Amino acid sequence: MESNDQQGENKNTDKVEKLHDSENEILDENVAFENLDEEQKILAEEKDYDLVNNLKEQVDLIQDKLLRAIAESENTRHRMNKKVEEARDYAIVSFVKDLVPVIDNFSRALLHVPQNLDDDSKVIIEGVVMTRDALLDVLKKHGIESINPEQGENFDYNNHHAISQVLTDQHKEGSIVSTMQVGYKIKDRLIRPASVSVAKK
Repeated sequence: MESNDQQGENKNTDKVEKLHDSENEILDENVAFENLDEEQKILAEEKDYDLVNNLKEQVDLIQDKLLRAIAESENTRHRMNKKVEEARDYAIVSFVKDLVPVIDNFSRALLHVPQNLDDDSKVIIEGVVMTRDALLDVLKKHGIESINPEQGENFDYNNHHAISQVLTDQHKEGSIVSTMQVGYKIKDRLIRPASVSVAKK
């Protein structure tokens, strides 16, 4: 039989073991709790990461759409400005087309002026010349240029219209021999080509 001292020691040992077991259980619970917190943190961080990525993608998408809209707006503004400039520059084209034959008539009349004129007739002719020159100055002021190629100048399909060919050795083939009718253009737009005769070997 165990003595009282041994029984007391056994009881104390049991108590210590139970205490250790309790401490181990508490430690296990704490570890499990801490692990659970870490998992929750990881899950939360993953959710936050996904949320941030989604928000970043939406911001990038909105920013891209905004930049495209701004670029389209700028392109539209440039196109409208160009149309306004073209409308302003070429608004008088139809008016000039109607006015050009009047200038032609002045020029034709001046080509057939007699040599021997009295003073009164000379004054009239001078008035006709001044009127034609004033018309040409007005056209030039509004950007209309005359196309009056010189003899020997190269033929240009963009500005000249060949109405005849002249057999000659005095000019190189394809060059202009004479101008029958002056042409006109406004900036890069042709109103009427100059009518010319072209040299042919």
